[in-house]
Amino acid sequence: MNRFFDFSSLQLKLLVFLTGLLAIGAVLKFAGGYSANDYSEFKFSVQLSDGNQIYSPVFQVDLNLSPADSLELIPGIGPVLASRIVAYRDSVGKFQKVEDILAVQGIGHGTFEKAKPYIKVRAWQ
Repeated sequence: MNRFFDFSSLQLKLLVFLTGLLAIGAVLKFAGGYSANDYSEFKFSVQLSDGNQIYSPVFQVDLNLSPADSLELIPGIGPVLASRIVAYRDSVGKFQKVEDILAVQGIGHGTFEKAKPYIKVRAWQ
């Protein structure tokens, strides 16, 4: 007999086995909590065979609610265009549809097509 709480050798092996199983289960549950994401709103880039990439938006910025620093996150929109968007919104009013951004000075069709997947306009009552 050993002196570890007077367990038999078989009982001690079973106790160590069950403790190990519990530890492995705890680690898997902990790691599973980080990997369980809701990907319903996330879209990622896709690598094609010829090396071209198609990018899909990971986020969308509301033109009526976002400050200039958030608008700078949109591809093709820098600090100058972001401040122009905010100034246009403050002077003219809220954007009614995404295409209204074309009225902002400096935003042409090329910039609009690049930014279009990343912008949205909420419907207002």
